[in-house]
Amino acid sequence: MKKVSVGVKGVDALLFGGFPERKSILVTGNCGTGKTIFASHFMNYGGGVYISFEQDKEKLFGDLKEIGIDFKKLEDQDKLRVLGGNLVGIQKLKEKRRASAEDIIEEILEVVEEIGAKRVVIDSINLFLMLFDTDKERRNVLYELNYALQQVGCTIVMTCELPEHSQKLSWFGFEEFIADGVVVLKRDYKKDLNLNKRYLEIVKLRGSDFKEGNFPLRITNEGLKVYMNDPNDEFFYNEVKENGKS
Repeated sequence: MKKVSVGVKGVDALLFGGFPERKSILVTGNCGTGKTIFASHFMNYGGGVYISFEQDKEKLFGDLKEIGIDFKKLEDQDKLRVLGGNLVGIQKLKEKRRASAEDIIEEILEVVEEIGAKRVVIDSINLFLMLFDTDKERRNVLYELNYALQQVGCTIVMTCELPEHSQKLSWFGFEEFIADGVVVLKRDYKKDLNLNKRYLEIVKLRGSDFKEGNFPLRITNEGLKVYMNDPNDEFFYNEVKENGKS
């Protein structure tokens, strides 16, 4: 099975080489766990189509530049296309044009094929699905989009927000069943250290082996880093303290 690099330091080792090619991965977690950064690393590694429903392009580019991810450079090389923007604006445009789910999927596929993209990011999938009215429609749209992108050879990363303290794996409760893989990013405040500890856990990955467990995750000025250390490893705690990162 051919695999593609995730682009996040430490994650390929947990996946024994990366995500399986032409699979869809749900990257889910609470606010502040690093979902957008994770997806941006994946996109930065190989280029492709990035669909954002949370930020406009300029703000996204500016925020990522601070951690060394230069989307502008990829765009100038015609290796990246960014679609989407503010969800309210997209909803109004959808209503004005009376666009159906099929219309939206077709537009995405046109851009994918135009640049020969093999990677697609949807940030976030729960906001995208809010464009539709019922869970039945949302589930069908997600299945159809997922299938269509895989058929043209794409590996897909979809971020998903979770309400604080939620025990679920997705917003609507079905996204994890359609995706081929699920990666959970977690945030745990440690009062004795006065910092947030973050972890990454791979919950499932159809057709491929992976390392199980909760692995320490740091957000640094160079982006995300995942460690193979045990979460209670004293070295990890000391490194966080010395670098002043949470």
